[in-house]
Amino acid sequence: MSSPIKTTSISESQNIFFKRYSKSRSNLVEFLMNYNNALDGQRSNNNRLEYLDFNTIPTLKTNSALEKHASTIYSDSGFKLIQSEIEEAVDNVTMVRVSNIGENEIYVVNDKFSKNWTVSYSTSFDSYACSCKMFGRIGLVCSHIFWVLRNKKMKLIPNELHGGRWLKSKFVKAVHCGFDDDIETFIVVDETKQEYRDKIRAFRQIMAEGRKEVLDFLQA
Repeated sequence: MSSPIKTTSISESQNIFFKRYSKSRSNLVEFLMNYNNALDGQRSNNNRLEYLDFNTIPTLKTNSALEKHASTIYSDSGFKLIQSEIEEAVDNVTMVRVSNIGENEIYVVNDKFSKNWTVSYSTSFDSYACSCKMFGRIGLVCSHIFWVLRNKKMKLIPNELHGGRWLKSKFVKAVHCGFDDDIETFIVVDETKQEYRDKIRAFRQIMAEGRKEVLDFLQA
């Protein structure tokens, strides 16, 4: 899975959503109609969000290439959260010390609350981790890691730090200048969402066939 959100959380979220359209004493026909209404509502909301993602050009607040890259791959809501972390890295995060332990680069940085955080970069695995554990909790890169990325003069957010939950739809192209479409075409597949959509399509087909049989039976 590309998203750190747990399967149980996804299931709970979907259960809450479908309960809005269901009633405990509904018969089979009513259930099928309510289920289809729920899918139509979810599809409409998804289409609205995808439209906003593709047609909204974010306002950049720093001169960081990382922010520009973030604006091309994250959804509108995801980018706003990421943007605040990048701003924090630019304005308030400072380095305390840096050291090397084996194949790991260790950065100790200080935030606006004068609290120290440790960011480690593994040169062998090309991976980043921060003691705040923000990425592991919600799938967003923290200001501490962004500071390290800026310090290393990186212009693109590493793939492993994208966090599928917050990304735009499957095919995304840069909307700001600075990326050559022939060279940089950002293709992102959120496997969790894709798997869920496949299951919904299959279940919807089963429900449609079942509804037809029930209606044919009632009309006989």
